[in-house]
Amino acid sequence: MKRSQVILDDDNDRRLRELASREGKSISEIVRQILDAYFAERERKEREKALEVLRTLDQIREQTARYGVYEGDPVNEARDERDAEIEDVWRQWS
Repeated sequence: MKRSQVILDDDNDRRLRELASREGKSISEIVRQILDAYFAERERKEREKALEVLRTLDQIREQTARYGVYEGDPVNEARDERDAEIEDVWRQWS
């Protein structure tokens, strides 16, 4: 374990001391429990968010699967299209 120092406002200090006294635990133990609970909840929310993204991707895959797989190269096709448009403009101004 590592020793850390925190600065609390008066209300949080009072509440933390009261909680430690009621539960018969040290302030350090209470703070560790609070941090454990906070980090566990944060990780749970992050996992849930990641799962929701994966569910959304699955829905997109299902919706697009009925159209089949595009065999072309959209990046190069867009680049070729852009180059052709630039050449057209160049010819108009030349």
